[in-house]
Amino acid sequence: MNASNTEHAGLPQNPHSHPPEIRVNGELISLRDRTPTGRQVLSAANLRPDVEFALLLWPPIGPTREVGLEEVTPIPDNGPLLEFLAVRADHIAYFVLDDERYAWAGPLDEEAIRRVGRVPASKEIWLERRADPDLLLEAGQTVDLSLTGVERLYTKAKTWWLDVQGERTEWDHPNVVVRDALIRAGIDMTKTWTIVLKRKGQPNLPVDLGTLLNLDEPGIERLWLRPRHVDNGDGAPSRRQFSLLPKDERFLDSLSYRWEAIIDGNRRWLVIYDYYLPAGYNVSACRLALEIPVDYPSAQIDMFYCDPPLALQNGDRPPNADVRQEIGGVSFQRWSRHRNGTNQWSPKHDNVSTHLGLVDEALGREVGA
Repeated sequence: MNASNTEHAGLPQNPHSHPPEIRVNGELISLRDRTPTGRQVLSAANLRPDVEFALLLWPPIGPTREVGLEEVTPIPDNGPLLEFLAVRADHIAYFVLDDERYAWAGPLDEEAIRRVGRVPASKEIWLERRADPDLLLEAGQTVDLSLTGVERLYTKAKTWWLDVQGERTEWDHPNVVVRDALIRAGIDMTKTWTIVLKRKGQPNLPVDLGTLLNLDEPGIERLWLRPRHVDNGDGAPSRRQFSLLPKDERFLDSLSYRWEAIIDGNRRWLVIYDYYLPAGYNVSACRLALEIPVDYPSAQIDMFYCDPPLALQNGDRPPNADVRQEIGGVSFQRWSRHRNGTNQWSPKHDNVSTHLGLVDEALGREVGA
């Protein structure tokens, strides 16, 4: 070790020996000194012309704030890097999140609020509204900051909802056991139930009391129940005048449906008894009929038929359901509902189960279920 090295051994390093660094829009940027102006920050990030950009300081804790072009922001010697957001915009707007005032520039959507406000996925973001109920922001939804006044938002613990036979249950976690859902909905647990999970655009799924539901899965709509043993006093239906596909029979039997397969003239009909309806109709259940074409499944099942005729509790009649069709000596109400261009019949994938999914969707749409 020479004399020069000995002289400086053990002395602290100069904290200013390396250029100070910051982050701008997530990128690491080196500065010339620790007292940059807003203009110098934009210049170091190659964001020009600087007058076209709004610069925001995004501290590790707390809300964003505007940094003027000539405003000096001291860079600390240690601690976390300072972060800035630079947005090409002609003005700064403001919003309030959980009682803290944030500066912002450009469009503001749910993702940006979650990011700058450091809102975890376990919380929801709500927009306060005066004349209407507060609005839960969904992914991609925007908040218009051009309106008069400052928009106010707040967060709260995320909740999950599950409809159980028309009873809306609330949960603070997404994983729910069917038994717990039935108990919370006030279902009589001394009875034996057939339980079905209804999923939008998918076949109904039989479940049991021990089934674990993940309410984060898309398409889950409700749990539907019916007594496992139904006896209405007039004998069980027994007509089997033609054969369904084995998978259709297994599906119907797995849900404890009472059903018949009857031939009326040259048409074949599947008739399902005690088909439960969403709340909002004049009856809680009906007899449901589907026409099964002779060359099914190459030919599609189309529309559906109800007995007794359905009306809404407010007295309104559902649209396109005025025609009557006699089936086995009974006048059924025809619901003229058809597949659209994006949901064409597939002989490989579609069957009685998938068509009943469309039936449920059509019935639910009329009553907002």
